[in-house]
Amino acid sequence: MFTLCILISRESYALDLSLESYNASINSAIETRNQWQGPLSGPTIADQKRIVFVASDLRNDGVNSVAKGMTEALKPLNWNMRLLDGHGSTLRQSAAINQAIALRPDGIVLGGIDAKSNLDSLKIAKSLGITVVGWHSANRAGAIPELNLFTNITTDAEEVGRKAAELAIVTSSAKAKVVIFTDSNYSIAMLKARSMATTIEACANCSILSLEDIPLHNISSEMPKAIARLLKAYPDQITHFLVINDLYIDFAVPTLNRYGIKTQNISAGDGSREAYQRIKSGNHQLATVPEPLFMQGWQIVDELNRAFNGLKESGFLAPVHIVVKDNIHEVDIESGVYDPKNHYRTIYQGIWQ
Repeated sequence: MFTLCILISRESYALDLSLESYNASINSAIETRNQWQGPLSGPTIADQKRIVFVASDLRNDGVNSVAKGMTEALKPLNWNMRLLDGHGSTLRQSAAINQAIALRPDGIVLGGIDAKSNLDSLKIAKSLGITVVGWHSANRAGAIPELNLFTNITTDAEEVGRKAAELAIVTSSAKAKVVIFTDSNYSIAMLKARSMATTIEACANCSILSLEDIPLHNISSEMPKAIARLLKAYPDQITHFLVINDLYIDFAVPTLNRYGIKTQNISAGDGSREAYQRIKSGNHQLATVPEPLFMQGWQIVDELNRAFNGLKESGFLAPVHIVVKDNIHEVDIESGVYDPKNHYRTIYQGIWQ
């Protein structure tokens, strides 16, 4: 088991106990688990279904990899999937959803698009008998009838945020001084940020220096300026940047290098090639809390098939997992995806036969 090296200031037994608890929580999330925890039974695959995958932004590695997972799962099936790209713009995302509805498919997948912001369109989809499955489309997993989602695929966003913050506490000997980055356009991003903030606030000697709201589609232009501003406002104070997506760190690195700053950055999702390379090299990123993106693509196909067969969703929730330097070997860095070795492909294929 991976164990973080901690220099604990023994000011009180309570502090020691708290750090022990945080460390145990982190080690549990870092531990490799290859046992399948998903469904073992389900309906035979439905025939000749048409699916439209509406992506928030196919430049986002998480969204792109989920689409790749679906494509892989669908290869031997008699289903057709079309991709529509929202290009990171809420207006374009809404237009793409309406375009998808106009195609009258059997199912629509929202790849990283907030369902609540598109509720009127989703009501129309439901009235037309179109099944809608979300990926990161709300701040909780499972069926969300009030948003017209048959199910929403995600890990436990609140736990993801908590684990990211706990790692910051452990690696700072419970003296973390953090800046949190989020995007208020997405309810799941805000839940992660609130969870990180709540966890840091519960640590007596930790503090939140700033909470930054930067839209994902603007980070390439806004992140360098934000990092420069924060480094000037809090010189030699910031121990960690906590971000809701690895992309924030991508665009923080050039400014951090220019200032010669080595903060321990932690991402609460979703894993990317660049993130894993940084973790492996120990350069500008301590950890990420990734999603099993290919596996979630397969799960989406399974959930759609359950809907087409008149069944309810599987209820499967992938466990939260932390990737750090000590377990980076689990990840295929070339693909940039954490892909659990739990035989999910074989299991899903067996269910569908």
